[in-house]
Amino acid sequence: MALTGRDVDGLCSICGAAGTFVRGDHRSVRESYPCPKCRFTLRWRDQAGVILDEFARGQAVSLDALIAQGLLDAVDIFEPALRGPFVRRFRGLPGYVQSYFTPELPLGSTRDDGVRNEDLTQLTFADDSFDLVITSDVMEHLPDIEAAFSEILRVLRPGGCHVCSIPNDFPFPETTSPRVEIRDGQEINLKPPVYHNSGDGSTCLVYTDYGADLTDLIRSLGGHLSVVRRSGVLETCNTNATFVMRKLGPVTATRQTSRTGAAAPASPTLTTKDHSPMTATKQCPICDGTTFQDFGGRRDARCSTCLGVERTRLMYMALERLGGFEAGKRVLHFAPELGLGRRFLALSGEKYHAVDLDPERYKSKVFTVGKMDMCSDLAGIADDSYDLIVHSHVLEHVPCDVTGVLQQLDRILAPGGLHFLCVPIRGDTTIEDLSPTLTEAARKERFGQEDHVRVFGGKDMQALLAQVWGPGTHLIDPLALFEPDTLRRAAIPAEAWKGVSGHSIFFYRKGGHSPADATSVPVAAAPAPAPAPKAPPSFPKEDVFPGSKITFGLKFLRRDNPWPEFPWGEHAPFMLALDANGRGGREIITREIVDKNVTLMAEVGCFLGGSVRHWLEAKPDLTVIGVDPWDGNWAAYVERMVNHPQMARHVWHMDDAEVARIVQMLRQYGNYGVALNNLRLYKERFIPVRRFSPEALFYLSERQIPLEMIYIDAFKHRDDLDAAYAYYPHAILSGDDWLWPDETGKFVMQDHIKAFAHEHGFEIESSRQTWLLHR
Repeated sequence: MALTGRDVDGLCSICGAAGTFVRGDHRSVRESYPCPKCRFTLRWRDQAGVILDEFARGQAVSLDALIAQGLLDAVDIFEPALRGPFVRRFRGLPGYVQSYFTPELPLGSTRDDGVRNEDLTQLTFADDSFDLVITSDVMEHLPDIEAAFSEILRVLRPGGCHVCSIPNDFPFPETTSPRVEIRDGQEINLKPPVYHNSGDGSTCLVYTDYGADLTDLIRSLGGHLSVVRRSGVLETCNTNATFVMRKLGPVTATRQTSRTGAAAPASPTLTTKDHSPMTATKQCPICDGTTFQDFGGRRDARCSTCLGVERTRLMYMALERLGGFEAGKRVLHFAPELGLGRRFLALSGEKYHAVDLDPERYKSKVFTVGKMDMCSDLAGIADDSYDLIVHSHVLEHVPCDVTGVLQQLDRILAPGGLHFLCVPIRGDTTIEDLSPTLTEAARKERFGQEDHVRVFGGKDMQALLAQVWGPGTHLIDPLALFEPDTLRRAAIPAEAWKGVSGHSIFFYRKGGHSPADATSVPVAAAPAPAPAPKAPPSFPKEDVFPGSKITFGLKFLRRDNPWPEFPWGEHAPFMLALDANGRGGREIITREIVDKNVTLMAEVGCFLGGSVRHWLEAKPDLTVIGVDPWDGNWAAYVERMVNHPQMARHVWHMDDAEVARIVQMLRQYGNYGVALNNLRLYKERFIPVRRFSPEALFYLSERQIPLEMIYIDAFKHRDDLDAAYAYYPHAILSGDDWLWPDETGKFVMQDHIKAFAHEHGFEIESSRQTWLLHR
């Protein structure tokens, strides 16, 4: 810029206009020198300059040019603002999300003008959602700055940045200091109150004066902060800093919270004892090893202790979550991985069969490996011989019709049995050559390995499984089963989280809907809800054997679904605050139970019994049937709650010793026993049905259980809702997850419920996370 007196000749980084920028008479330099065309001042243009540095690739010198060239079309941007140059220009971009906080509206809801309601201290977006977050003179108005920066880091993708303007002094004071303290819900001014104009025309109180230790705070949360001062004006403008916070590495930031529900003070305290930044330690889910080796050109691919690679670790996690690791199962395990085989052997003993075409390759001191050729030996195995079949990267080796092999495996799988598999994936189309004359070099070139006869395509593989296993989404979506932090901790790469790859796990349960259907969340926008079935869904009558009779009523339901063995009385019940510390909206359900005199209801998805206790305590003559497989083990999930920026609110009412006690109970007794121990005072009024839904609703209807109300808190699909209405058309329908967003920010359950209500003439009542349908 050329300087002429107090005015400046230059180019606007927002609109691209060239001209003279006049100082004007504003006392603040950062709010001066407006562009002669777009009128935006110095602080806005400096923020725009940083965004150009980040995304323009040296091909644009203004935001208008950046947008015109399409350089932001693939960038996901979040901005909490109602006005300003970025709102005005970015609103039409495909990846732009605009928000403003209105306390009386549900978090995550969207106004008619497309603006979302978001609180920066508790964002509703999934981890790793955005490439860029922009805040312009916002952060000084937040009472909990640590929570806000932590949440922004959480929703940023690794390498993404938060471009932020904050009024500041120069030089920065050494420490950040609060201007306001909240005591017993009241704001106490520690310094004379200062107010700034807000985007909606009101005024906002300034809560914080920032200092140089902000850099340390951001480092402690897992980010890096740069303070950029770039103003090219005549007057010194050191107070016009633009702050650039960048998310480092693949680890989602978390924060610690106090047990009172308030965030820890805004000071650089979240460091390890040697003052290094806290990062989540990677840990193998199979052997608990914490060191990993690069392998096959992939970073941290193989556990140094058990040698399990990414797909093996993900397979182990899926088996644990979806009921694969259960005592007494008859297991057929091809090409047996040591970590999986060891667990199977401990659970099944002689019922565990480890096999391979080349047993010597998998020779082990832990278990014996038998010889089996998939092309010839499966035909000699009797029908319904196994409860679980597992194989990973095996089918690409099989030199015969792979469809026939899968059909044989399905024949020997017992009703209700599980089949887990993983194969190499490349592109959409399967390529195969069974010619015995094909050389090893040619096989390696075409299929990636000299002993492969095919490489599977993602679309073709899913079509093949639909042909053999029946329709359904048999591909497991890891993000529907696990938190992103859990996957990162297990060193599962991001490419395994979405779409189809060689890490992907395919899953089938014989005799029912695919369990993958029940666990998959759409990666992109949720598909349009299917119309409600004209007749009840048809499930195999797996509970009715030839010559037997169904026994009707609650008496026989109790008999056939007994409580587990548990050292009752030795362990105190507990209650996690999963209802947002009493603000989850469950009061509309308890009100309905009382007003409609409900005496028998079912809850689909009971977890550890917290919401069931709400219903049972609301009405002394109510009986609740709890539907949940209670599979896997939730110990690690509860353990993570303490330091997770959102889940910590579920355990704020507990001290560390109590959380540790719960985790130990889950590890020792499992989900089922611990959940029912929490409900032991209501044993006569709670019937556990340990089944997957929606088949469980069919099971209850076949036994003529007269449900009056159904509360749905299971997987985020519409099947449970459709089945509930088909089998129990007169029951009151209700549930959870009204404000649950998927990774795209879409409210999946809300969309399903609205479509269902429209089709069947219901009115919706909602409160926070809770919904209720009225006729």
